[in-house]
Amino acid sequence: MDDRKEGSRLAFQTEDLGPLLAEQLRQQMNNLAAAVQLLTPVVQEKGGAQYDPYLAILHQSLYRMMRMVGNLEYLELPEEDTPLRETTLDLAGMCRELGRQVSALAELAGVGFTWEEEDGSLLTHGDAAQLRRMLLNLISNALRAAGEGGRAGMRLARRDGRAVITVWDSGAGFAPEADENTLLQRPGSLGLGLRVARRIAAAHGGTIVVQQQEGRGSRAVVSLPLRPPEKGEVLKTPAMGFDGSGGFSDVLVELSGVLPYRAFLPEDLE
Repeated sequence: MDDRKEGSRLAFQTEDLGPLLAEQLRQQMNNLAAAVQLLTPVVQEKGGAQYDPYLAILHQSLYRMMRMVGNLEYLELPEEDTPLRETTLDLAGMCRELGRQVSALAELAGVGFTWEEEDGSLLTHGDAAQLRRMLLNLISNALRAAGEGGRAGMRLARRDGRAVITVWDSGAGFAPEADENTLLQRPGSLGLGLRVARRIAAAHGGTIVVQQQEGRGSRAVVSLPLRPPEKGEVLKTPAMGFDGSGGFSDVLVELSGVLPYRAFLPEDLE
């Protein structure tokens, strides 16, 4: 058989496995989640606090699997089927709350995380849960790049009818000529988070540009069109911390790959 045809056939078979692989992983992850939830109180009662570190590692692995499976499932959807539940929301308030949640957890990883804003309120339309997911993916990359002892942060500004959110880090960065594959393949990362973030931004009519400077860290700049509420429209601000993961914290799920196991101690997850 012609090598090119054989290569095309194998590539097609591999791509065709995507939905099936995600489905199988989801089933096993659900089984694991049920087992962990049942075992945790039993281990705590019978074994005591000495087993808490092991339970924390188990929970962290579960959260990491949730993130990976969620990203795989999301990327398997056709772009035109990207789910959005748009409401009116205060983007500044959402980012402020997210920054507060992240800064406390970033301390556990030894990273200083700061949040800045130009406007105390920035009303627009969007899917708050998906926008949080987009930002958390970018923040996860920033915390990983910053590393212990480093710094990262997020800034929100208004520019010509658009919201501009910059997620930055003080890491080593890449050479200015680094290509897209280099940016996606950070050590210890599959690069799915940035792809998910870009799709969410695009679904909101926005873009994400990643800027790298060797030795000076990196910046992910999100630009979203502002669509303020119409006159007389009721503002419905979603509850901060909303999560579609069956009761699991979206912040812990999305940052599970960069946080230490101490963030997943049983008493902190309750």
